[in-house]
Amino acid sequence: MDLKNFQFTFDCSDFIEPDVCASPASPDPDDTISLSESVLDFPREFGRTYHAYRAGSYAFPNDIPEQERLAFQGPIIKRLFGDRLYFAPLSQSNPPRFILDVATGVGDWAIEMGDMFPTSEVIGTDLSPIQPAMVPPNVKFYVDDSSDEWNFTDKFGYIHTRLTAGCWSNFETEVAKQAFEALEPGGWFESQEVEGVFSCDDGTLDPAGPMCTWLNEMRDAAEIMERPAVLGSILKEVFERVGFVDVQDRIFKIPTNEWPRDERLKEIGRLWGENFSQGLNGFSIQLMNRVFGRSPAEIELQLVKIREELSNPQIHAYMPVFVVWGRKPYVGEQVNTPMTE
Repeated sequence: MDLKNFQFTFDCSDFIEPDVCASPASPDPDDTISLSESVLDFPREFGRTYHAYRAGSYAFPNDIPEQERLAFQGPIIKRLFGDRLYFAPLSQSNPPRFILDVATGVGDWAIEMGDMFPTSEVIGTDLSPIQPAMVPPNVKFYVDDSSDEWNFTDKFGYIHTRLTAGCWSNFETEVAKQAFEALEPGGWFESQEVEGVFSCDDGTLDPAGPMCTWLNEMRDAAEIMERPAVLGSILKEVFERVGFVDVQDRIFKIPTNEWPRDERLKEIGRLWGENFSQGLNGFSIQLMNRVFGRSPAEIELQLVKIREELSNPQIHAYMPVFVVWGRKPYVGEQVNTPMTE
């Protein structure tokens, strides 16, 4: 992916300086599903468990190792964002009455938002009921497939997605358009997405090496399974096409290991590399088996080389992280639409 035209956001500089001293490291409740036995009876494959509701529509596991990885992942992204959960201009004095977190995962973002906005009702939806039982009183979780028609009884003031690439066959129709309809006038929609690409600014990443080869295959497999892994770079145009106004974006670089000289980015890179390495099996096993017919042993052998490259601080790789937010126009608001030929 050519990232030259994207304006990245940094606290330090547009170019991450590598640490030359580094050495290689070793919804409407009636339309959701209650927690019946069938929803909790997770199918098992390749030694991992997967969601039971709409089984097979999401390629990644939901077992304890994956839940731990997701719980580890959220704080890394928050730290990358300068300890922010959101970028839309939400009012602390007059917060949204209703907040929706689509594909909430383990629910950590929704829980933090519930603590931050105690007068708001925060709803998180996901295919898997893997959220904690003890949550703030204003936070509720539902098992739901957000690619289906949304039938919420109330309009939301803010809707959020985070790291959902690979979840949707069509993000624009399944999520963005439905978010637009589900928002109250003046409400905000925000997406925070890591792009499925490894990038490098100084030539230290081999485009034919293990990391890039694997990710290219993963993108191909995701396309074949109709769950595209490229989302972040198209978010802004999707928001504008759907009808959002005041659309803003920020683009970050998240290092793949501790190669940056900047101490904050070094720590973020170390954590992200560990998290990504931990998730490689879950990312790969179902897609690589179904699409390319590889055995679990063959897949795991490939991942050994990827982990070695991923943890090598002589390779100055990063992944782009796109944050885009936009507002639903007020009734009667004059909206400037792009001219078409």
